[in-house]
Amino acid sequence: MLKRRLLPSLAGLALGVGLGLFVGWYAWPVTYTGAPASSLSTGWKNEAIWTTAQAFAYDGDLEAASGRLAPIFGNVDLGQVVLRRAEQTIDEGYPPIETARIARLAAAYGARSPKTDSFLSLSP
Repeated sequence: MLKRRLLPSLAGLALGVGLGLFVGWYAWPVTYTGAPASSLSTGWKNEAIWTTAQAFAYDGDLEAASGRLAPIFGNVDLGQVVLRRAEQTIDEGYPPIETARIARLAAAYGARSPKTDSFLSLSP
């Protein structure tokens, strides 16, 4: 009696889960379009600062750096945003070279602090 009910129930459950995964991932997956870059989470905004600092360390192009960060942070002082992130990397114990790259980007915007100035002289 239990076998006659359990086997069809398990088969139905497996079929339902499989069909749900197929529909959700392949047939009608969710796609987000038109979301502004400013709606990124804090983690992704920090990642944008980090990758922009990496690119700036490579090419030294402040205009390109501004072009990368302005859509994300809008009409704010980018130097202060980057400087705050550099100070956070110090507080969070990031490797000095990562902090140095972000601090150099902040300094290029004219934003400096005694906390980050010691990282400006580190060589890559």
